[in-house]
Amino acid sequence: MHKHQLKTLLNFNGLSLRLIARWSLSGIFLLAAGFAGADCVNSIYPKSAAPELLATADGVLSLRKAEATASQEGGGALCALQLQDLAQLYFWGSQRVTPAVSANLSASYQYALESRRTGHWPFDLRLLRAIYVLAGLDASYSPEEALRQFQREIDSGESLRRDKATAVLNQLANLRPNLSLSGNEPYSDRRLSRAMSNIESAVMLTRDNGRIRLLVVDQQGQPQLAWARQASKQQATDGSPPKVFLQRLPPTGANGAQDSRQQVWQLPRSVPHAGILISRFRQRDGSSYESRCTANPISAGWLISAAHCLFAPDGSQNLLSLRYVASPLQSGALSEIGAAWLHVMHDPHDQITGNVGRYSGSDIALFKLKLPLVEGEVSRLAAPQSRELATWADSFAYPSDKTENTLWLSRCRASLWQPGGVAFSDLYSLDCLSHEGQSGAALLQNIAGESYIVGILSSRISNKEINQPIFTALNAALIADIGLLIAGDGNKTANFRRYAIEHNLAEANSEFLP
Repeated sequence: MHKHQLKTLLNFNGLSLRLIARWSLSGIFLLAAGFAGADCVNSIYPKSAAPELLATADGVLSLRKAEATASQEGGGALCALQLQDLAQLYFWGSQRVTPAVSANLSASYQYALESRRTGHWPFDLRLLRAIYVLAGLDASYSPEEALRQFQREIDSGESLRRDKATAVLNQLANLRPNLSLSGNEPYSDRRLSRAMSNIESAVMLTRDNGRIRLLVVDQQGQPQLAWARQASKQQATDGSPPKVFLQRLPPTGANGAQDSRQQVWQLPRSVPHAGILISRFRQRDGSSYESRCTANPISAGWLISAAHCLFAPDGSQNLLSLRYVASPLQSGALSEIGAAWLHVMHDPHDQITGNVGRYSGSDIALFKLKLPLVEGEVSRLAAPQSRELATWADSFAYPSDKTENTLWLSRCRASLWQPGGVAFSDLYSLDCLSHEGQSGAALLQNIAGESYIVGILSSRISNKEINQPIFTALNAALIADIGLLIAGDGNKTANFRRYAIEHNLAEANSEFLP
């Protein structure tokens, strides 16, 4: 019996595959010898069990190059994994490359359809498939089943599964118009017979037979399907960014602080940006110390954060450098701080003496950037909604007990803990856990459908009466002075004083700079 071998290189759906053909009198056998295309072996998007969610900038660039090449060649040169990656890329978009990739749900769906080489949906696109169903692009199963898939992830007991599922839902909210609930009462059934109450926000999914299908968020932060009567286009879509936070909240009536933090891979468009304020000090013993706080832009040129971020733990005021990272999730460049203003009553030694009312009641500072940010919308500022009842408040921060430069969302109940009187701010306690790095984060509340900054996370108080984080609340006088600072009238402010960081930075020894 004579046997022969023939080695050939085939191209199958854009995938270079080396085959060895061996034949004999009894037949022909094809043996796969290996893949020759690295892009068709590994996805640029992390697996579902990985802590990452989004692709790296290098991965996005390589994928876009492959997409452009395939387009020039008339299509057909992309393998299944590349098509899956493109489905994810156009769902999430990407700000990590220039020019940025805009999210496009229809384009995402088309690439997902093309990736089904065997007719089955890829495992890594299972949640995106549920999104396509919710959005009315795919009708392979019911929207109720699609939402149940997300609910199973949220209720799985695994924080990573919960966080990734809610991230997908939040992105859907970014891609669909926000519904004005004024005159559009939501119902829990298609027949519009059971009205829903206590709905925080609603996103329009589809229009059909005079009805609108909605994704709504209840007071517990849980996603639900709802329906409403179809209104005029102007009434149904108010054009504002969606105010949707989908997360599993602590149980009602929780006593003490709980760790309810949820990872965020992309900051929702409806909230102020959050960056990292990096301070370097020379302490009294001659050693250097680095402090990292969260800071929020309140205009193109100004940040708001905690006053204690200007001081070393030992109370030293020997500041060596002060910089701001506007986009930590994208490895953003450092921005220099040109000036700082802090509350007139803030004294770092109050921390040593344990005078919480004075220390945290004045723990607020404003920072002026040397160069304004490219994107710098003015943030809305307000006093907390209620001093009598516990109300929900959100914060986005970069805690130091998590992977560096990862963003985490906390939704907590805020309760008045100590009135501030005339000279100091009211202090509110929170029923959720905080850690180093979260200091300075803005506390956000939804007021009349808009997100407002109502305070600044100060410190964690632990004594016989309380073991919870507290935040320094804004009030009318502070908000008025902040407006004066932004307008360039700092000499007219009564509640802030300029902190002489220029002298300290000029005297800093270069060997201590990061």
